Amino acid sequence: MNLRLLPWAAMALLVLVLAVRSALSTTVVAVPPGATGQEAAGGGPEIRLGPVEVREFHDDGSWNRLDADEAVYAYASRMVSAEGVTVFVGEGAPFAGTTVRAPRAAWDLDGKAIGLPEGCRVARKGGWTGELSAATLDLAGSVLRVPGPARIEGPGVSVQGKNLAWAWGEGKITMESTTSRLSPVKGPGRKG
Repeated sequence: MNLRLLPWAAMALLVLVLAVRSALSTTVVAVPPGATGQEAAGGGPEIRLGPVEVREFHDDGSWNRLDADEAVYAYASRMVSAEGVTVFVGEGAPFAGTTVRAPRAAWDLDGKAIGLPEGCRVARKGGWTGELSAATLDLAGSVLRVPGPARIEGPGVSVQGKNLAWAWGEGKITMESTTSRLSPVKGPGRKG
């Protein structure tokens, strides 16, 4: 090596060591202006995102999708907290066609569950809708659980109650303390 380059090589090594040392010893997380802290990430490192789409793919070719106006990904806890949320359940599967809309959601990627702390609205193809209080979408068990009040409506029926459990893969709904209202509806093959 040329002796004239030795001071430059030493300076480059010093800069590299200082850069690595400062990168490893810092605990500062960049937060956009106007943010009040790391409440969404539970105090740990986080990535703030604008409009976002998160997909969970399954071996059978189906997937669950969460779209949000804004989100925070806490990569230490593997949690996505989002606002202005739409969840598409079981896309690409035989039971596809369910949409869940909520003001806020928290998707635990390890626990495979989406918490909907402020309640949600559910729409299913075929005319089924629901107004639900705080709920949890258990993606691993394919169950929507609502421990509080819930109201679901479909063609010709309206049901209110509490402690709703909807196993969408099985097509089974259970609810406690129900009140029902049946309405006449025109069905296929009926006249009048």
